[in-house]
Amino acid sequence: MSLPFKSLVLLAGLAAVAGCQTASPNADTLKQRTEVTLGVPVSKVSNLRSDSTTTYYTVSTGKGQFDCQVASGGMVAIAGMGLITPSPNCWKEGQAPTFQ
Repeated sequence: MSLPFKSLVLLAGLAAVAGCQTASPNADTLKQRTEVTLGVPVSKVSNLRSDSTTTYYTVSTGKGQFDCQVASGGMVAIAGMGLITPSPNCWKEGQAPTFQ
């Protein structure tokens, strides 16, 4: 194998391994990101579930409950290379989501 090809394979391997760590955010990370997005303290993260590209969850705040979603998964991790943390989209529980 040539040196540029080896370097590319090594970089892709490192990106894949790094992506595994950030593929699905944990409840604490989601809580912090959601507090920034909503501007209010989050008391509880519940109903946490993911598919291959999005994490869905519900948060409880002093203003009520909100349904939220945030981009996640291996492609987000590799594309962002750990430098980008997607912000969640949230809407009042029971209401239709509106995206900006």
